[in-house]
Amino acid sequence: MFMLNKSIALFLLVLCFSFNIYAEEVSVALKKDTLVSTDPAVKVPVLMLMTLNGYHQALTKELIARDLDSDKFWAKLEEKKLTDDQEIELLKPIFLNVTMLSQPANPTDEFERSVFKYDLDKAKVDALFNEYLSNLPDVTIKTFYIRPDIRIDDSMSWSDVGVSKAENFSGVIVESWKKWATTQFKNFGNVVVLDKDLTQIPSNMNAESVTLKWNSQLKRAEVFQDRKSARFELTAQYLLVNTKTNQTLVGFDFPTQKREFTIYNPKDLSSNLASLIYNLLNSQTVRINSSLELNRATSTLTMVEMKVTGKHGLFDITQVNSFLAEQFKDVGLVAELKSYSTEASVISVKSTLPVESLYARLAKDGGKYSLNEQKILLFSSENHSFAIIEKQANN
Repeated sequence: MFMLNKSIALFLLVLCFSFNIYAEEVSVALKKDTLVSTDPAVKVPVLMLMTLNGYHQALTKELIARDLDSDKFWAKLEEKKLTDDQEIELLKPIFLNVTMLSQPANPTDEFERSVFKYDLDKAKVDALFNEYLSNLPDVTIKTFYIRPDIRIDDSMSWSDVGVSKAENFSGVIVESWKKWATTQFKNFGNVVVLDKDLTQIPSNMNAESVTLKWNSQLKRAEVFQDRKSARFELTAQYLLVNTKTNQTLVGFDFPTQKREFTIYNPKDLSSNLASLIYNLLNSQTVRINSSLELNRATSTLTMVEMKVTGKHGLFDITQVNSFLAEQFKDVGLVAELKSYSTEASVISVKSTLPVESLYARLAKDGGKYSLNEQKILLFSSENHSFAIIEKQANN
């Protein structure tokens, strides 16, 4: 009975393991005459063609399931005029596991048939689809993206700011910002306005591209009929991030702006309010330029994530990051918190060194560092992680 139960358990384990590896399958069928070359000196790699067919069917199935335009995707890919080998190399990384099970041969069947079992890396599917079907201009060009969100209070209509529709107000501001960015930040090859946040970042996105996210709301707080004017209040903030990594470079939450403008001339009113919004961001030119310099320096660095164990608080992590930056400033090391828990946090470490060289440098002299009067920072060259430990009396 024990052996029987053990066998059943083993069977269920294998079954579960199989399903975990291969979540999906499709049937692959190619005409046999497509697998034979007219040139006897050329041997067509049957498995390669069957695999490519499996890739196509599996990816098409996934795109359709997501209501994505698979026909348009394959048409875009066709424009690349890739060889079979090149296409396989392009598609291979999105498949985590693949196996091809041949079907029994049937001499009367004009098709060669197999079952293609696979598991997809969903994130890489997203990246590939967006890379080929993105409406963005060439993302390999270093680009300054602007994602504006210019709103008015729910109690208002656009006529209250002197225009008939939103585009006549926000459009003027955004176009002025485009000219401002083009003039002030000359190291960028392109300035592009986004109508929404980029939910998926193409894998070939330029590492130095940035996105400026602007949010503002205008409210007409009070109307003065006797002098035909109104008091407006503007709340606004912006955030500049590295587009590829979403790392925050700089940001600012402006104090509420309160201004009184005459309202009898709609054109003057809209111009005054638009200038108020435009000039707020324009006032940040120096701060933004400074952050772009840092972005240019850090985006070319190699990056690795490292675990920090041992009982610690947020202040300890701040000390670790500051200590590492000072200790290894000769290699431009920058460390920042990625995730936090009192037992095991993760920090992101960038430097000009290749990753293995960085590990070797951290492990020098035993990898033991005095963090402060109470604690020691230890680097493990075995698992490439840090540990924070209390100093002993004899240390």
